[in-house]
Amino acid sequence: MLLCAIAHAQIVCPNSIKTSAGSTPSTPTFVLNNGQGCTAWPSTITIDGTSTYNFVSCSGVNLKYTIDSGIAPSSYAMTVDFGGGTTCSYDAAGDLTVLSSKDLAKIEVTVWPNPTRHFLKFSLGQSNNLERINIFSISGKLVFDSLGKTEVNISNLANGLYILRLYASQGIVTRKLIKE
Repeated sequence: MLLCAIAHAQIVCPNSIKTSAGSTPSTPTFVLNNGQGCTAWPSTITIDGTSTYNFVSCSGVNLKYTIDSGIAPSSYAMTVDFGGGTTCSYDAAGDLTVLSSKDLAKIEVTVWPNPTRHFLKFSLGQSNNLERINIFSISGKLVFDSLGKTEVNISNLANGLYILRLYASQGIVTRKLIKE
């Protein structure tokens, strides 16, 4: 058990997601940091908090996963949870934007009220700007999209659990959202 914890602690976010060599959002190939190697990668990862991907292969600097359940994002813009506290976010081009859960903790974001019935408000730290807001159904379908407003009306959404993705100048933050 202790060996697993040590192995996960050593995982560093891959540099990017390849946009060639057959890589797609449903079968992403991550580009590993030089010397990081193919050992200690988890057999299952979670993408955007809703989809599960399984390990396929690792060769040289190419780490490949394929979707197992859920819906793949439409682009490489995704947040990947490798487990053990390693969460990595990538932009639409597949470039790393947030290095780890430690970096996510530095992004000051407040979302309230949660749960909510009508309006959702956002507050970010001084040196951070909210650029875009996406809300996804639990099945991964985009159900709400807005440019960076500090308050949005979501009264038209059905009651239930959603995934909220905030695109800020310092990175991407994902939160669970309950609509009553």
